Parts: sequence; C-alpha cells; structure tokens
Amino acid sequence: YIDILRVNNINIGEGTWGCDFYMDIVSPHENPLEIINFNNLSSVNPKFEVKPIWKENIDEEEEVSSRFYIMANFDFVPLADNYPFDWQHIYISYSVSDKNKYGIIQPIPESLLDREFKIDGWKLKESTTGVLRKKEVTHKGTNLVKKVEVREEARVGWTLARTNSVTIMKIGIPLSFLLFLNYFSLFREFGNIGGSIGFLTTAFLSGIALYFSTERPQPLRMTTVDLIFLWYYVLTGVTIIVTSVTSLFGEKIFLITMTGLKLVVPIGFIGICVFLFKRIKSNRLKPRIN
Repeated sequence: YIDILRVNNINIGEGTWGCDFYMDIVSPHENPLEIINFNNLSSVNPKFEVKPIWKENIDEEEEVSSRFYIMANFDFVPLADNYPFDWQHIYISYSVSDKNKYGIIQPIPESLLDREFKIDGWKLKESTTGVLRKKEVTHKGTNLVKKVEVREEARVGWTLARTNSVTIMKIGIPLSFLLFLNYFSLFREFGNIGGSIGFLTTAFLSGIALYFSTERPQPLRMTTVDLIFLWYYVLTGVTIIVTSVTSLFGEKIFLITMTGLKLVVPIGFIGICVFLFKRIKSNRLKPRIN
C-alpha cells in the first residue's frame, strides 16, 4: 500500500517529479525494502531517503507488516505540447530484485488506491494500479543464443491536469492589450499613417519581449504557448506590411484595405481560438497509460 502525502516539483522539462509517501509492506522477509527495486528513480535529480516507522506481526501471522516513510524523486514521460493546458501522468514503478529467489510482488488493490493527497497547481484526473509486462530479448553465451523473457513490474500512477493560472494571466493580459493596439491602428486616418506604423511596430516588439519572458518547458517544443505567439507575430507582421504598402497607393486603396483588415483580424482571432480549443481537448495530446 502506498499513501502519498505530498507531490512536488513536477518538472516537464526534465521529466522528473518528487513526493513524500508511506509504504506499507507485508512480507516474510526481515528487510523487505532491500529486495524491492524502484525502477523509475530519477537519474537527473537523484533522491531516495527511507525512514522505518514500525514493524509488527499481526494476529500471529508469519508475514511481517512494516511501514516506511520515503522521500524520493522519480522519472516520468512528459507531454509538453499543450503547455500550459497540459495533462501529465506520473507513476511509481517497483518490482522484486529476483523473483526466482524472493517470489513476486503484488500490485496495490484498486480499492486501496490513494486518490487524496496534496499537490499544488494540479488537479487529479485519474488513478491507476496494475502490473506492466514487458518483453525483453537477450543474447547469452558465446553463441549469442536468443532468449525472450517477460519482465513484470507493479505500477501505481496518477493522471494530472494543470490548474495553475499564473502563466495564463502573464500571457493573456498583456497580449490582449497588444491586440487592442493592433486593432486600434486600423481605425486611424490616412494622414496618421506614421503613427499607425509606430503603434504596430511597438506592439510587434513588445510581443517578442513578452514571449522571451514567458516560462516555457525545456527542451523547447512547439507548445500551445508557442502557437499563440506565432499567430500573433503573423497577424501583426501582415498588418504592418499591408498598412505600409497600401499607403503608397493612395488614400482610397488604403481605406479599402483597412476595412478588409477590420474583418480579417476578428475572424483570425476566432479561428485561432477554435483551433486551440480543439487542440487542448484532443486525446492525441493527452498522456497514454501503459
């Protein structure tokens, strides 16, 4: 039985997460934790500390019941494409060091699966427990005899959805203001073309500064945040070019073009919102559980 107390430091850039938990083990072995391997302990940020809590025999059973307090960091496979609207699946994988010598280890029963623990900035969506079986091909001896083995490991995992709105606010509020400046420039008169270009250039450069000040996962991938800024750069860049070029063909052409842009910009905004909504809700970008 694993009782999670606290989950912290979920890092989708390094693919690591940390937690404090109790582990209850019923085993005939004197030191059961010594024969258990945690298969996804973090190699990037290693940490594994154990404190024995108690040990006793229940109702004269041969097996010894033990409780340990464990603080550890684990690896997981991050999926950063939808950041900051992403879902992640964190898990603990464990198995006996030698099943022929020590037997097998049972997974946590579904009824005892921990679904309540402290985790800041995330919301628990699903909890899973079970046994993962992997086929391994080995070649042994001087003749390299091929042998297929099935390795089993018990797993307990949790699927989480990010709820932290700080990143969304950092992006949404200033980007909304820059979009307002962008759209406002379309209503300026032909005689104020210099001011319009100034507004648009300022909005474009401010968007670049905002992008590089925004927290993004490492290694860099094309995330939802990147798509939002890419759309903004294309929109603002096209507006700057069209405004500058049409101003060379006279006031009539300029006003007709500005009228068209007044329609294109809202349509483009609605289009990117619909695209991002479908992308965020897509099952393709949600974590898969083995």
